[in-house]
Amino acid sequence: MSFCLASPAAKETAPSEQDSAPEIEVLLPSKRAVSPHTLTTPTRTIEYQATAASLTIHDEKSEASGRIFYIAYTADDSESPRRPLTFVFNGGPGAASAYLHLGALGPQRVVFNDDGTVPPRTPRLEGNPLSWLAFTDLVFVDPIGTGYSRMIPAEAKEATRARKAKSAKAKTHDESPWGVAEDARFLARFIRLYLTREERWLSPVYLAGESYGGFRVARLAKLLQSEFGIEPGGLVMISPALEFGLLWGGEHGLLSWAALLPTYAAVAAFHDRSDDLPEAGKDIRTRLATVEDYALSGLLTGLARADAAESDLWKRLAGFTGLDRAIVQRFRGRIPPERLAKTLLADRRRLVSLYDGSITLIDPDPASSVLGERDPYLTRINAVLTPTFNSYIQDGLGFKTDLRYRLLNEEVFESWNWRSGFHGQQGYAGVIEQLRTVMSLNPALRLWIVHGVYDLVTPYFGSVIAVNQMGLDPAVRENVRIDVYQGGHMLYFRRDSREKMYQDAQRFYRDSDQSP
Repeated sequence: MSFCLASPAAKETAPSEQDSAPEIEVLLPSKRAVSPHTLTTPTRTIEYQATAASLTIHDEKSEASGRIFYIAYTADDSESPRRPLTFVFNGGPGAASAYLHLGALGPQRVVFNDDGTVPPRTPRLEGNPLSWLAFTDLVFVDPIGTGYSRMIPAEAKEATRARKAKSAKAKTHDESPWGVAEDARFLARFIRLYLTREERWLSPVYLAGESYGGFRVARLAKLLQSEFGIEPGGLVMISPALEFGLLWGGEHGLLSWAALLPTYAAVAAFHDRSDDLPEAGKDIRTRLATVEDYALSGLLTGLARADAAESDLWKRLAGFTGLDRAIVQRFRGRIPPERLAKTLLADRRRLVSLYDGSITLIDPDPASSVLGERDPYLTRINAVLTPTFNSYIQDGLGFKTDLRYRLLNEEVFESWNWRSGFHGQQGYAGVIEQLRTVMSLNPALRLWIVHGVYDLVTPYFGSVIAVNQMGLDPAVRENVRIDVYQGGHMLYFRRDSREKMYQDAQRFYRDSDQSP
């Protein structure tokens, strides 16, 4: 897909010219802001450098294809060339990295209520003592079409071809980055170039991604290992989508309904709509053990042969989900997340969020049986992050531009090529095979998967099923760890889960560094 962009020769406008100047559509390669800062952690004070800049990515013909914007934080440390270096991505596809950046990992954090709800007052930032900068340098990366990252204008690429070919017959074909394989290749080139420019080739490289970012991390790990000679030391996946057949399996993809059931039960129990779980106070996975077992036994076999007479199946599902038995039967046990979010608290004229089923919101259209186009909780999160990030990048880091920061670009998702990189295969995109290959070739590689138990977008049990299906050799199976916390998709907006994730992350990096 081609982008309608301005020429890269366009100049950054002076303040007096901004009112009449057109929107700047691509960052200049010289645009860069570097500033010193201090972070206070629970154990020490860290002097660090923040760099906001972009790197120009070239295609296989050595032509400039796009500019990827990033913000890097590097600690002032005598061991910095060998200090762990983590590249961080959000998902979507179409989401910028500001969610993880200002939500949990970066040295500044946007303030949410302790339970993850959005405060009613003006958004604000504060120092983040739980920043992962305490144990790794960080590079927050915005894929093309998100943040300030854009494709290079087609006319500039045409001029480059003309100079090289000495011919006016050269044709313009923009290499779209909006596909499974294309996205991974663009970002792998970015990582290679960053390591070169910043002289960090000896640093242990880690990859961290949320949601589709987890899927992206797996693809990147395989590509970096096989084609770029870069072997990651650890992979972190937060609320990942590993196998889309377990998320979008459709009516007949029975495992996708099994993957959802434990989260449905957890949400229903949180709102006192289910009596089928043990008492609170136990580990959340222990409380859900009965539901997990039923999901892979009674539910799967029941859905495979269910008809109107399957009264026991409908009864068990109604008990776990807190929904009326008639609704369960009408949907034949295949209850979409949107239906649960709309129906569970309908008697109170409330919705539960798809992104965090523990959070309730006023239903703006209680008479409708259909959930709105966008989850209200996500809308509120974006309304907090957008002004906060724009203020931070300009005032906190000194990076000035008129270019729009695209926090969530739905055009990217709608244009995504889900089939690229899966030649000759049918079904949904997945990365379990890539992960198995990467971990088998590097037995020291560790994989850490983190989920929020109330996440209806990428339910935690989907990752449990996927990992169980990976078929890892026993020699490396112990290198995979799955943690389930309180919270939802952006579990780190909750104070208790953010603190737990920080502690577990410290342990993960320490154990990965000590791997043989």
